[in-house]
Amino acid sequence: MPTTTDQRPPSRALPWRGLVAVAFAWFAGMAAMAVVVRPDAVVVFGPADRMISAITASDGALLDAGRFHVAARPGAATVGGLYAAGAWLVWPIIGKGCGRG
Repeated sequence: MPTTTDQRPPSRALPWRGLVAVAFAWFAGMAAMAVVVRPDAVVVFGPADRMISAITASDGALLDAGRFHVAARPGAATVGGLYAAGAWLVWPIIGKGCGRG
């Protein structure tokens, strides 16, 4: 018959699994939001040179660019087109609203 001293201590990996699940849900949710809702502006993560050329080819407006990100108004480019051009993630830029001035 087992006693209380024979039990294993609780696993410490469980909180990390929850944090990874929450982070995955956030990233996937933001990427899905860019596909479902056609945003006015997006942040595209991926090779900046390919993203800039894809956005400018569709008459988009470049807002900001870094080494692995581009912020832009996509113009005629769709989120699917940006993914086809090699984007890792495409997130909508959340505009003013909900009390933000």
